[in-house]
Amino acid sequence: MERWLAGVKRVATSSNDAECSKAVRAENTAITDPGDDATTSNSTVSNTKKRKYDESYISFGFVDSNDSPLYMLCSKLLPNSSMAPAKLRRHLETVHLESKDKNKEFFIR
Repeated sequence: MERWLAGVKRVATSSNDAECSKAVRAENTAITDPGDDATTSNSTVSNTKKRKYDESYISFGFVDSNDSPLYMLCSKLLPNSSMAPAKLRRHLETVHLESKDKNKEFFIR
């Protein structure tokens, strides 16, 4: 066991405890410094893509409602992230199977 302890760094003795704890506190405050731009800039970056309504979405039965797609038949308001044509088509084909083959004029009317 003495060989194992020989490679371990000794912990501060009671006379050096105050100095050691000051050094540890200084290291901790340096790591979590709120004024540091490197730690705060990454947390505020948003990678979400904001899609805009396109007039062709009416062929799937969706209209624009405050930058979110609103399905006309069931009045379901989907989030903006669902405003991709593939997701709109999937809602039409899975939830409203009977309206899948309707043309654009049906939804306009």
